[in-house]
Amino acid sequence: MQTRRSLILSNTSRRGFTLIELLVVISIIATLMALILPAIQSAREAGRRTQCLNNLKNITLAAISFAEAHRGVLPASGTYPGLDLNRDSDGLKETIYPSHSWALDLLPYMDQTAVYERWTHGTGFNVGGNVAVGEYNFEVLTCPNDDSSVGKDGGLSYAANCGVGDTNIDMTAAAGPAAPAASADFGHSFVAEPFVFDGGTALSSANTALTKELGVFWASIDCDIPLASGLPRPSNVTDKASSNIGRIYDGAGNTIMFTENVNGGSNAVTSSRTWADPSIRSCGFVLPITAVSTTTFNSLQNAIANFAGPLNPLINKQKNGPDGASPSPNSRHIGIVVASFCDGTVKTLSENIDTGVYVRLITPGAARPRPALTTSAGFVPEAPLAGNDF
Repeated sequence: MQTRRSLILSNTSRRGFTLIELLVVISIIATLMALILPAIQSAREAGRRTQCLNNLKNITLAAISFAEAHRGVLPASGTYPGLDLNRDSDGLKETIYPSHSWALDLLPYMDQTAVYERWTHGTGFNVGGNVAVGEYNFEVLTCPNDDSSVGKDGGLSYAANCGVGDTNIDMTAAAGPAAPAASADFGHSFVAEPFVFDGGTALSSANTALTKELGVFWASIDCDIPLASGLPRPSNVTDKASSNIGRIYDGAGNTIMFTENVNGGSNAVTSSRTWADPSIRSCGFVLPITAVSTTTFNSLQNAIANFAGPLNPLINKQKNGPDGASPSPNSRHIGIVVASFCDGTVKTLSENIDTGVYVRLITPGAARPRPALTTSAGFVPEAPLAGNDF
């Protein structure tokens, strides 16, 4: 009888867990969570990165399709039509206005003809019904990691390779029609960049031709007034001035076409969000340098590597910079930026990439020998890239 009572008491006392057992279970669960959560986060990031790669791949294929329909020439980075506001006897177009970015030109090649045909040509991106068109949301134009653009009206996470530019070109705010000669911040263009790369003291057609091959996309500026002394009218040389996809001297697979920029898609003048703004502040990226008499082409890479201005142009150096005012490759992916190349491939580039390699990836024709410049000590062509350089 006594034994049976002891068994009953013993069974009754084991109905719950002891405190030590609960602590052990909690510690095991915490350990498992600590092991599993990073894997879940890593899987999510891999998914977002894959989506970003796919988006940029589609944009790049659309650009290549555009080029195939336009004799190999890529779209302008931005389009700036001209106006004869003075209405004087000479009939020259002295002023320009900001019309649209490359994103609009690519819409028909991204299955968005219905949106494209709602655009009113002949007016600016910030005028009338074009404002609403530029606020359409396209998933393909935004990276899932770009909180300032994904799911937002007018969001844009990708930027066109606009090459080397003067630090003052298209970097400051401007709005409405303006004379380019008086307001050079409108159109980033090789005819507006005051570079003398051969160590001389005056601009020349040879220097302008070299500058053109330091970028893939250039602005189309329909203006009849030269932007600098000794240079031709922009309207005569900037139409269809972007690179020909089949004639990239340094190799299409060695030349960046687009990269991410989480600070893109924003108009610094109106503080509005739109993918239609043609300014490189919004839809492009540039390697900004200061044009001085000592800036020869041979010293270009050092000038960029030691760039000390407020717009560090290297990868991810401005990822926390202001929207619409940081035209450089910037990404929310850890340690990398997603980039596409002119042969249609899409890759990730490390933010620690060698500066010299990065510069060569941006310039599509800087390795070309130039007899008109090689007699001067200031010009030395870039070395071609090897397959294992990046």
